[in-house]
Amino acid sequence: MWGMIRTSLLLLILGGMGISSARGHAPENLLLDMPQHQVKALDFQAKLLDGTPIKLADYAGQVVFLNFWATWCGPCLAELPAMNNLNRAMTGKPFVILAVNLRETGAQVTRFAQEHPMSFAYVLDPLGVVARDYGVTGIPLTYVIGRDGTVMARAIGPREWDSPEAVDFFTHLAAGEAPAATPGGSQPTGQPLQVPPASASALAEAGGAAK
Repeated sequence: MWGMIRTSLLLLILGGMGISSARGHAPENLLLDMPQHQVKALDFQAKLLDGTPIKLADYAGQVVFLNFWATWCGPCLAELPAMNNLNRAMTGKPFVILAVNLRETGAQVTRFAQEHPMSFAYVLDPLGVVARDYGVTGIPLTYVIGRDGTVMARAIGPREWDSPEAVDFFTHLAAGEAPAATPGGSQPTGQPLQVPPASASALAEAGGAAK
């Protein structure tokens, strides 16, 4: 039954993505999909890279930048520095970036994080469960979740997240403001890559963690 409910919510999110003046402002250079109807983001459970368990609900009252990525994804890696700059620009505001790694082991992500330190949190999704619930078939993909827990926008493919317009957009969201919408849509600065099945090592690690 819960699976059916989650599927219905996902269809509401994905089916309702379009352009709506009622849901807020997105700068034209970001080309974000804006939902036509107010839909609550799906809660999920996962672990941070250090093993700390989290839920999306833990970040209630903050703007959540929910990004799906992988170390093998060139377009994902290209936008990580911009995400890092955005995160630093939003310091002190109710804003958090959760970078959900798809179907890789903790060891793989740890090696990457050591070589490319970022200021935001890495989240592990070795079986792709969170990605599945959010309808992720290609990455990078980003959802912007408002302080009230509703889906505010979606971006398929990489974006220039540290542009002045983007920082202004997220600053308004963090302040609870939503000016009138402008035209947009999913036209990324690069092409998203298809997500492959989980690797044997990721499956083994996730299986061991579940015992």
